Amino acid sequence: MNKHIDFIIKNYHITIFILLYLSLILGFFLGENITQGPKFDFNHSSKQAELFENDFLYTFFRYDELETPSRISPIYILLIFGIKKIVLDIEIVRFILLNIIILNQTFFYKCLKICFHKKLNIEKKILFLLSCVIFLSPSFRSNAIWPESAMVGLLLFNISLYYFLKFNENSNNISYLYLNIFFLALSAYIRPSFAIFVIFFFIYSFLRLQKKSKIFNVIIFNCLLATPAIYYLFFLEIFFINIGVGGSKLDFDYLSKLSIILSIVIFHLIPILYYKRFFISDFSKKIDVKMLALTFLISPILILHFNYDINFTGGGIFLHLSNFLFTNNTLFLVLIPIITFFSLKLLEIDFKKNILILTILVLMVPQFSIYHKYYDPLVLILIFSILNFKIDKDFFSQKNILFLYGFYLTYFLISFVNSYFINF
Repeated sequence: MNKHIDFIIKNYHITIFILLYLSLILGFFLGENITQGPKFDFNHSSKQAELFENDFLYTFFRYDELETPSRISPIYILLIFGIKKIVLDIEIVRFILLNIIILNQTFFYKCLKICFHKKLNIEKKILFLLSCVIFLSPSFRSNAIWPESAMVGLLLFNISLYYFLKFNENSNNISYLYLNIFFLALSAYIRPSFAIFVIFFFIYSFLRLQKKSKIFNVIIFNCLLATPAIYYLFFLEIFFINIGVGGSKLDFDYLSKLSIILSIVIFHLIPILYYKRFFISDFSKKIDVKMLALTFLISPILILHFNYDINFTGGGIFLHLSNFLFTNNTLFLVLIPIITFFSLKLLEIDFKKNILILTILVLMVPQFSIYHKYYDPLVLILIFSILNFKIDKDFFSQKNILFLYGFYLTYFLISFVNSYFINF
């Protein structure tokens, strides 16, 4: 008996993985739907797949004119359609996609090994444990249990990110760069918003290329992969991306949405703010005049341009908390200067890289309605891969890992209580 207990303790990372995986399987059979939208979205997607089954060509070439239109990529619908053709039962399709989406943890772990095991010699068990925290994300869980294009797209993006990091390790091996581009293209075909990450990958790949002349081959490869999408959207004019209900249609007034996006991103950066506690201690000892000046310059602009309608749903946890407690946006507006200050402090660590990634995170949501699932667990993955917050060995202490797990467990429990008991 003691030997079994010792084995479990010694392999704590595997134990946690099994328990969290089993919790997802349990959630699958119980129909867990904490964020509420995924079940509706998956049922809608399965109906779209039936349209392909009834008349493939008409559905594909009239996708934006269907009786039940959708902003979900037709490529993702075709994935559901293809799997269903083989297994016949839609519930088996769900289960297969759930287990495919779970591979996000595997590639997150592979990215962590490149970033922290090889560079900082962090123990693999700790990195594996860190990668498993995504299983506590309410968005990840709901969108895996009721498979949604965001998480399938995220998996392909994760694979793309892995090959980008491999290329950074060994820039002589240009095949890694081509694999990075290929899987990014696949992720964009499933979830178009991931396409904008080509800006970051292109810039930093160019900087790492040993032979700059190779960039022309990279550009041509990108263009070839993008051509079918460009032809479908702009030449055939099947612009399904603009389909939506109410506020979910395209809205390029990013200034009015910026405070919402920053609030969601900062929410997922709380474990890093906890790790970088010196922000608060420095602030208490010495006033950061530059950051305060920028905060008081930017915050009024964000407050004056804020016009998010919470009735369209989405909006992030801080906005919903404000409306739950005070039935208005007052608390959220009060929080904007704090959100702005910490955003600036985090950007300052590596301004050029971090501002580029933040800009991409803003631009990747062109529609009015903004949901946590757009950034969860994407922000967590970016924190430990291409965002630079100078995470050192001391982050991987037991205290910080416990805080990370405690944060996401609390987030899960709040979402669970809200979904089934409060609904604020």
